[in-house]
Amino acid sequence: MAVDVFDRRLILVVGKGGVGRSTVAAAIAGQCAARGRKTLLFETNANDRFGAYYDRPAVGPKVTELAPNLSAVNTNPATALEEYGLMILRWKSVYEMVFENRVTKAFLRAIPGLDDYALLGKAWYHTTEEKRGKPVWDTVIFDLPASGHSVSMLKIPWVIIDTVPEGPLTRDARTIKDLLCDPARTAAVLVTLAEEMPVNEAVELEGKLSGLGIVPQQIVCNQIYPDHFPEGMPVARVLDTLSGDPRLPTPLGEVTTHAVLSRDRRALNMRYLGELRRRAKTTVKELPMLFTPQLTPAHVRALGERLTRASE
Repeated sequence: MAVDVFDRRLILVVGKGGVGRSTVAAAIAGQCAARGRKTLLFETNANDRFGAYYDRPAVGPKVTELAPNLSAVNTNPATALEEYGLMILRWKSVYEMVFENRVTKAFLRAIPGLDDYALLGKAWYHTTEEKRGKPVWDTVIFDLPASGHSVSMLKIPWVIIDTVPEGPLTRDARTIKDLLCDPARTAAVLVTLAEEMPVNEAVELEGKLSGLGIVPQQIVCNQIYPDHFPEGMPVARVLDTLSGDPRLPTPLGEVTTHAVLSRDRRALNMRYLGELRRRAKTTVKELPMLFTPQLTPAHVRALGERLTRASE
């Protein structure tokens, strides 16, 4: 990493669906916790993976401890809006009278982007949450939705400031915008794969975030295939010889086919990793492909340590 993201108050983890955002978010969170920082993994409407990563039940809308210094929450718009309403109105009875009113509910459902703003606002709240005058969380890691949705969510404070009359809503929106655009407090980490579409989307996302003033501080290129057959090495020459023989017996033929596939995937990864580094303005770091049906705490810790070494 060009910048050590682990000491930030808010870490935004963004990227295309299926690139391993949650894995990278968990890996970063584990390293923050290992440094003694009280860390919250924050996700929204997610098919939770964090619980399984730490041998715990699936995370729900209540904050759940996963490991020393590490907790997680998987919130939803209804829960987030209730918490935001209570934060403004202070009293449960007043909240129910205002927000649970049938007319108010219909009005709220008609406001575009309110659900996303409630979710973003809850993440911001956790960065300010205090207990006995001390921060509850040193770092909040926001595993954002897939990239298109995440950009729309992050834009909402700008929209509110430009369109809503001055009041509590605009005050909070301005505070959230300042947090998002402050590189001393917030780090944006983009996650992608070394493939054509994910690379294109990562470069596009980098531009969109920078346009908002949220300057990405790292791109993690995930699931890079290992270099089992370096060019010019004896093992590569053996594979060249075997792959040219269509009469190989079982199981040698199957093993050779698998080896060729592995080498081809590595070559593809290197091609698009090079393209990403040429096109992106942000420092690009790599994480390896892990060949396992289920990630364990040890896997997540190893990936986090890999990111830590990359930052030194």
